[in-house]
Amino acid sequence: MAFRIEFFVNDIEKSIFFYQNLLKLELSQQGEKSVSFISNESFLLLTSIEVLDDNHYFKKHNFAKMGGGVEFIIITDQVEEIYKNIKQKNPNSIESDLKLQTWGMLDFRVIDPDGYYIRVSSKRK
Repeated sequence: MAFRIEFFVNDIEKSIFFYQNLLKLELSQQGEKSVSFISNESFLLLTSIEVLDDNHYFKKHNFAKMGGGVEFIIITDQVEEIYKNIKQKNPNSIESDLKLQTWGMLDFRVIDPDGYYIRVSSKRK
């Protein structure tokens, strides 16, 4: 089983910068209204919210805050490198600093340009 995640975003260019240049995800494909990142069997699709018609669930329920109640977790061997990169280029996006958690994983949290809550975490040691 594999998971694919799609985030609807307000500004595709800001989101590309965030995920590619700050979180260091590898861009797979880019179109005018969407972009995808892929790593092994993980897949993240970012799509401009403007493609949704008025009958779409998200539009009908008028979601003011994107990603409410969702934590997207990225597992990487480069946690410290990514943290330093974000700290240097966009420190205001950091929600919680780099920390070794009691469950044995090193992680930190950031908020993307649309308010999605992202945890960048090491593999369990």
